[in-house]
Amino acid sequence: MTEAFGLAEPIGPADLIRRRGQVEAWRLGTGAGEVLIKRFWADDELPWQDELELAMQVEQQAVDAGIATPAPIRPVHPVFGSVAKISRFGLFRAFPYLEHRPLADDDDVAEWVGTTLARTHDLHRLDDRPAPNWWYGQFPPVRPRQWSCWLQDGETAGAAWAPSLRRHLDLVVEQTGRVVRTFHAAPPYALSHRDFEPWNVLMAGDRPMLIDWDTAGPESIPLEAAYVLTTFARRGRDSPDQQLLQRSYRAYLVAGGPPLTAGPGSLDRMIGTHLAKIADAVRRFFDTQDDGHGIGDRIDRFPATVANARAWEQLLGTVCAD
Repeated sequence: MTEAFGLAEPIGPADLIRRRGQVEAWRLGTGAGEVLIKRFWADDELPWQDELELAMQVEQQAVDAGIATPAPIRPVHPVFGSVAKISRFGLFRAFPYLEHRPLADDDDVAEWVGTTLARTHDLHRLDDRPAPNWWYGQFPPVRPRQWSCWLQDGETAGAAWAPSLRRHLDLVVEQTGRVVRTFHAAPPYALSHRDFEPWNVLMAGDRPMLIDWDTAGPESIPLEAAYVLTTFARRGRDSPDQQLLQRSYRAYLVAGGPPLTAGPGSLDRMIGTHLAKIADAVRRFFDTQDDGHGIGDRIDRFPATVANARAWEQLLGTVCAD
């Protein structure tokens, strides 16, 4: 690892601090300080290299713009971007290690969220409308009729989730089409972080840091803004805090973010994300044949997600009108 990134000699062994599937991360002490080494792919070839190259370009733009995010360490012999290949072990990235803690529900980051999101949306505006992405149930695309096919296959296989999908099929199909139409009608568009979530914000002392740009790419500015501002305003709560939402939105405007026109569909990204998680789980079911009970629970929670989105759109509309 140290040779691949041209680092000083290691001090002691690498400490594995994260493992999820083939993604692993180590904290490694060196003679010049501590680093974070991340193995994000276990093979030597990356099927989604084009997407990651674009994401790393956005990440570098964020670093250059002074957005609070760790700058990647460039390897000695990059295979592309800031990626190193260690033969037989896979593809790696490295960053200076930051002493940090996870974002807590009572950390007041309202203004920081609005400001950082607006600055992110200003990095790279797009002239053309991109295709809707995973956050709208569209990576890979899920056509409305696909749900009926999955239901038929699930019932044939005796899947535990099939009764849930049968109960909610009409709502699922309706919303699948709706969130895509909403995306198509929600300019302007930009290259953005796309995973601006509380778990991707770390507190380095009293300074918030936005991490994990690996999924950055084309996004609708108003739909992402509505989603992110609402998500952070409801941390640790059953519903968004109006005062926090107002503060974040005002900071977003002051930092140059375009005004939001909140209304029905403003939080369709929240609905699309739930649909994407269901779709991914159903696909995996047919590959792995697990019991599928968790999928049924997620489908049964979907009507509540739709209801919450509609209720919180009204709150967002109040905030945006002030």
